[in-house]
Amino acid sequence: MSKEVTTPAEAQWIIDLKWLDTNKRDFSVLAKDSLCAKCRKKLKTDTTEPKPADILKAVQSCCAKADDFITPGLPLQESIFRILVANGNKPMTLEALGAELNKRCGTDAHRTSAGFLGRILQNDDYYGIKEK
Repeated sequence: MSKEVTTPAEAQWIIDLKWLDTNKRDFSVLAKDSLCAKCRKKLKTDTTEPKPADILKAVQSCCAKADDFITPGLPLQESIFRILVANGNKPMTLEALGAELNKRCGTDAHRTSAGFLGRILQNDDYYGIKEK
């Protein structure tokens, strides 16, 4: 039987850049996939590694506005990562993350419930999404 994970409703989640660094993960490498073609070209991602601040700014001002920024076929953790990037990596509650998932790709209520998202995020060891 699996262990039940409980997360307070008011808990907030961010992409923990220190955790990524400690675990030899690179925010820029993870986040540049969320850039649109125009911003990839502008930031010259094929020849240089863009700075996290430049990626956040580009996603917020351009890429996140595209209909295909988050699609139903995108893995759930990638979708959550992109939502946090589009939000400037400002802390978000599970409820706010679920509402944004529903708005962007109309996933079912179970997959966007705070309990389900909390279980998924508490086990994240790839994107560095951590409770603040």
